Amino acid sequence: MYICFRWLHSLGSQKGIYISTGGRALHTRQLLCKKATRIHKIPSASYDVVTIPGDKKDVSVPLPKTYSSQFTEAAWYDWWEKSGFFQPTTGKEKFVMLMPPPNVTGKLHIGHAFTNSIQDAVVRWNRMRGLSTLWIPGLDHAGIATQVMVEKQLWANEKLTRHDVGRPEFLRLIWNWKHRKAEEIYSQLRRMGLSLDWSKSFFTMDDQVKNAVSNAFCQLYDEGLISRKNRIVNWSCILKSTIADIEVERVDIQGPTSFPVPGYSREVTLGYLTSFAYPVHNSEKNEEIVVATTRLETMLGDTAIAVHPDDVRYQHLVGSQATHPFSGRMVPIIADEFVDREKGTGAVKLTPAHSSVDYQIAVKHNLRHINILSDDGTLCNCGEVFDGMKRFDAREKVAQILQKKGLWRGQTSHPMSVPICSRSSDIIEPKLKEQWFLDCSDMAMDAIQAAEDSDIEFIPSYYSKLWKHFLTQTREIPWCISRQLWWGHNIPAYKLLADSNSKLNGQYVVAPTFTEAITKATEMLGHNKFKLVQDEDVLDTWFSSSLLPFASLGWPVQNPNLMTFYPTTMVESGSDILFFWIARMVMLGKKLTGNPPFRQILIHSLLLSHGEKMSKSKGNVIDPMSIIQGCSLEELQKSLESSNIDRKEMAAIFAEQKKQFSSGIPECGSDALRMALCSYDFKGASINIEVETFVEYRSLCNKIWQIFKFYQNYFPNGFIASNIDQVNNLSAKDCWILDKCAHLTELCAQHFPKANLDVITYSLKRHWAVDFSTIYLEYSKPTLQHGTAQEKEIALSVAVKVMDMSLKCLSPFMPYLSEELYQRLPLPNKAPSICVASFPSTHEWSIFRNHTINDDFEKMFKLSSSIKNFKAQFGLLHQSKRVGTAYIIGPLRQGIPLEVLHLIEHDARLTSLQVDKMPDESNSVCNLEVLQPNYTVLVDLSDSIRSQSEEELGSAPAQLHCSG
Repeated sequence: MYICFRWLHSLGSQKGIYISTGGRALHTRQLLCKKATRIHKIPSASYDVVTIPGDKKDVSVPLPKTYSSQFTEAAWYDWWEKSGFFQPTTGKEKFVMLMPPPNVTGKLHIGHAFTNSIQDAVVRWNRMRGLSTLWIPGLDHAGIATQVMVEKQLWANEKLTRHDVGRPEFLRLIWNWKHRKAEEIYSQLRRMGLSLDWSKSFFTMDDQVKNAVSNAFCQLYDEGLISRKNRIVNWSCILKSTIADIEVERVDIQGPTSFPVPGYSREVTLGYLTSFAYPVHNSEKNEEIVVATTRLETMLGDTAIAVHPDDVRYQHLVGSQATHPFSGRMVPIIADEFVDREKGTGAVKLTPAHSSVDYQIAVKHNLRHINILSDDGTLCNCGEVFDGMKRFDAREKVAQILQKKGLWRGQTSHPMSVPICSRSSDIIEPKLKEQWFLDCSDMAMDAIQAAEDSDIEFIPSYYSKLWKHFLTQTREIPWCISRQLWWGHNIPAYKLLADSNSKLNGQYVVAPTFTEAITKATEMLGHNKFKLVQDEDVLDTWFSSSLLPFASLGWPVQNPNLMTFYPTTMVESGSDILFFWIARMVMLGKKLTGNPPFRQILIHSLLLSHGEKMSKSKGNVIDPMSIIQGCSLEELQKSLESSNIDRKEMAAIFAEQKKQFSSGIPECGSDALRMALCSYDFKGASINIEVETFVEYRSLCNKIWQIFKFYQNYFPNGFIASNIDQVNNLSAKDCWILDKCAHLTELCAQHFPKANLDVITYSLKRHWAVDFSTIYLEYSKPTLQHGTAQEKEIALSVAVKVMDMSLKCLSPFMPYLSEELYQRLPLPNKAPSICVASFPSTHEWSIFRNHTINDDFEKMFKLSSSIKNFKAQFGLLHQSKRVGTAYIIGPLRQGIPLEVLHLIEHDARLTSLQVDKMPDESNSVCNLEVLQPNYTVLVDLSDSIRSQSEEELGSAPAQLHCSG
């Protein structure tokens, strides 16, 4: 029996093709997208040769049978670093990037690995392009976060507070913490293979950065941009400090919800709207105004009641006064258009010292401000009944007294947003406080203009609209830059204590150093009979961080590093700190240096784990070392036990970890970690990180490993690859793979500049796993096994060239694996390291671009795929031996070289392939529907089908019409 069918164009619409892998056919979608459904322990060999740190690894040692990250990643980093490969060269064109400095609060998490993998891929690509490349490492002192961590540790270990040990001793403890954590963090960064120039590393509390911070503060103060004022700030009662907006987590609730609050033995319930009445003073009708609030205790600081000027219900009361039910003070009733008369009763209580909105209205109407909250969260200025009482206890007491006075008007469930301190879990209080503020209005406009003038470019570009909108909306809000902490940059401001009759007494003298402050004060007073006391507050960590692009290079001192490497080229960071850090770097960079600190801003989106935001409190934050080295569930949970996480939350976290990591995390290595992270489309709304992705890329490492070992087994002793550029008699399959390599260089040239790393990693994965391994390697086997000496030599030289190019393209993502194999490639005139080798260029590879051979192979793949699909209908696809003879008749022969057609025999696992030859007419023939192009393919499966049972024949597709 013969099976006859015509080539169907509809098959060309299939996404992918079936490819034979020596007995098993896989669809390309299976090869590229198959997820690991089961995580298992991966065996790993180690590199046991004694190698002095900094010496080159011994590459004469045989490669292990399978890929081992322990073996592959050993010894290389110290050699890279000692060899100076990560330091900038003397090239004219430069690429400079500042690594967002990790906080010294603890070990790195997957978020750090993510952003650093992206950055290192871009950095390594630019270095291999020949640019003088500098990637600056550093650490951030993280004022509030680090102080909280050390305070928790001090209490856990010794049951002492920082006040018990005093400021000097507490700072000594923090410095000890910093030294330990810095060593851990830098070790992690090196383990990930990050190509940082360690000779330029900094810490944000180093003298160089301190000098920059002091000078920046003084320059901005002298220009009138920094001033000390009373304004509403975010106040943490437990930390006794202002905190940044980014350290406030807004928790939306729909009604009554209980929260644990530090300093309270019970949970505090929020989500109520409480109404009460203010009696109108001297009202003949005993009128009252009912107001409502979610923070009842703040009524103790009310200084006015506001209504809308057009609200007829209250127009007659505007200008009158109400009587405060507790203190008896007069509370004016004012009119302001900000009031929404349709909301609630249409009357709003004003507490200017504890609400930013109320404060703005109070300034407008010249209202009194009454602060009712001490720094520790107890009440003050409220009378002896309330003074010294905790704020939430006072809330209950106020309710009781209002009820007794008959002024209580009810309580209802109310949705609200609760501000929680991310560092202490305290509920944040708006509080009027004298602080240092930086006026950003003009600087924000300069930052907007820089984007409009294309002095800075956003990747993705849609952030430019968000940039303008946000900075326009917030430019008038001063930045509170002072913090009531012990750990941080001391504010270079000194309070002048002189003659009490002097107008200058109590004012601040601002100068970079104490000596300069004395000189300045002497000039101000005309004598030296005074005392200077430095402000005890420290600066917001974001202030020093915003200076880092130039402070890390030695600003304000004009030095070779600053003049050579500033402005930098690019900054990469998360969307969550676009305005807390990046915008402020642009504003202060433009203001203090005259230039934007970088030309490009690359933004990645939020990381999720199984659809949820990563959070230590949820237990879904992954330590990159757990992925690199592997980690059991028990080890994961043990690491949590040694952390500062509240023990009450531990059980829930353990349960979540058991759910997500029941089998632990297998050892994947740094390369798999890095490339897997770069494979995500990080420019979307969010990124859902899954451990299975790392395992998948670990499998790719082994695939590449096996490709290299396969060809290595065929290298003769002393073999050095020939220059393929000069070989004219290349086979069709050689021309095809070289064309694929040329196409890959074009793709890299197109997508690297815009950091479309997900496109590049996918293409690399397909190139190695499909084009190189499953297709070209399989097609090369007959030549390597049975070809002439010259054919073998050419085949091996082509394979070496392809591996050389492919490893170089892989190097920005997998530096360890690419270096290990590159060093073993039998190439003449190799670069000392792949990380400084030239990246494959489109110009270099353009001679191998061959659209014709690519089209021929695509036709061949589709035809072969159709034959395999047809064989599969008879259950003959996965036979251990070759099955069937194909006959190709018609114009197809004229369009595809005979050499390419005969590859079908290997790919479709046929016994033979005949071209322009008819089969024996004595056999039966089955026909498929005939469509253009009009050529015929006959497949003889008679011997195999005769062995099938009649039942199996009955399962053949209905569209087959047999004749015979």
